[in-house]
Amino acid sequence: MTGLTFRSATVVDADVLVEIYNHYVRTSSVTFDLDPWSTDDMAHKIEAVAELGMPFLVAELAGELVGYAYLSMWREKRAYQTTMENTLYVRNDVRGKGYGRLLLDAVVQDGVEVGVREVVAVIANTPDAVPSIRLHEKAGFVSVGAMDRVGRKFDEWIGVVMMQKSLSRD
Repeated sequence: MTGLTFRSATVVDADVLVEIYNHYVRTSSVTFDLDPWSTDDMAHKIEAVAELGMPFLVAELAGELVGYAYLSMWREKRAYQTTMENTLYVRNDVRGKGYGRLLLDAVVQDGVEVGVREVVAVIANTPDAVPSIRLHEKAGFVSVGAMDRVGRKFDEWIGVVMMQKSLSRD
């Protein structure tokens, strides 16, 4: 895992990040998006996360982007302002190498630094999402519930597992 570095995403990264994400949109139920994103969609997401003051990190290996993670609003009501939802994707050809865990730890640590108290993960409850559930468990997230049949993709009803990590106790 040596050589993996992290930095803040910029809109210049959007074309590569959207390729990483769209692989999962087209081939997997780990995202509930049904339609691929455009580069503009990803650029907008990068800008929106930055406007929130939340981290949006990219992972680089040997000069290539191999993944990204960010924290975004869990809910829009102000009372939730210190609770964020995490999103994380790694390039399909580097899955299973431990990069996702390092990326998750980095984005959570950056969240601590900007005052995030709780991080929520909403993960598809499907066989292809089991690695994401395990990743979050290893990073200290705990299961706090599940919702059955809340999304439909590839002609199947899909549920979600809800996980949470507390970053502050006071």
